[in-house]
Amino acid sequence: MENKSICVTENALDEILIEDIFDNKGNILIAKNAIMNKYSVEFLSRLNIKEIYVYPSKEESRLSKNNNFPLIYKENILAMQKIARRLAAGKGVAPDDLGEMSKILSIEINKNSKMIGHTGRIKDTDEYTYNHSVNVAIYSVYIGRLLGLDDGRLRELCQAALLHDIGKAKVPKDILNKKGKLTKEEFSIVKKHTIDGYVLSKGMSFLTEEVRDAILCHHEREDGSGYPYGIKGRKINLYAKILAITDVYDALTSERAYKKKSTPFDAIEEFYNMGINKFSRPILNIFLKNISQLYVNSKVILNDGRVGKIEFIPPKDLTFPIINIHGEYIDLSTNPSLKIIGIVE
Repeated sequence: MENKSICVTENALDEILIEDIFDNKGNILIAKNAIMNKYSVEFLSRLNIKEIYVYPSKEESRLSKNNNFPLIYKENILAMQKIARRLAAGKGVAPDDLGEMSKILSIEINKNSKMIGHTGRIKDTDEYTYNHSVNVAIYSVYIGRLLGLDDGRLRELCQAALLHDIGKAKVPKDILNKKGKLTKEEFSIVKKHTIDGYVLSKGMSFLTEEVRDAILCHHEREDGSGYPYGIKGRKINLYAKILAITDVYDALTSERAYKKKSTPFDAIEEFYNMGINKFSRPILNIFLKNISQLYVNSKVILNDGRVGKIEFIPPKDLTFPIINIHGEYIDLSTNPSLKIIGIVE
């Protein structure tokens, strides 16, 4: 199917961009996968951009004679947007409600009897660890689709994500849920969960060695600063590179006994503070650019108590969205005293 072309001024609202839009100097104006709203339509119209290319629906794809089209459709992105908003608002997501975009995840949790026993072990260990594993799988499958992985590899990536923390079954709960900072000895115990997880995965004959390796290496870092072995770069497999990012992102945006959750925008900032060289830069850039766009049109609370809607997220300044409060557009990049403190689902 050919890319669906639409007129910006006539019917672009609620459509989803299939490609980045650039100005004549090569700067990105609006990022791929952004959901068009009134602000972005007017923004493009002011720049005299009259035509854009957007994702078709699955129905439109079925009507086409040419099926050589990306796996992601409009419905997939809207489903992921709903999931991301609920997670950011502190609400859980039932596996049965994940939508078409995450059907592989649903299958792995609900229909694969081999997986149920092992994910149940994680749930028995710690409710947070279980929910975290499901969330990491959601984000990982999302990245996998953006990278164009086929269904077989997506299923393996999903398995690796669901089981990445299974070794925490051997970590004492008082250490796992400690409110204060871990001692050096306690942290050494926690760090063993990667090796323990790998050993446990050896007993799961349905897993590939690449999946087991991802369970072992999801805390390795591109610059060699991770564990358990301090390997770097090409020695870390693709699944582990993805898990390294999604594991940290969900940990930052989740509530814990010892810390409050960060907003998605604080989490993005934290990645930069940690140093993006710790992660696969191409994968991280793809993830952050796309995950941020899922929050366009979200209702947010600012630190001054006002509630507004995210109208636009500048591709080159992901942490400073433009907020609409009763018709007034507020650019957070020029209002340093204002900050998003929460997303309302």
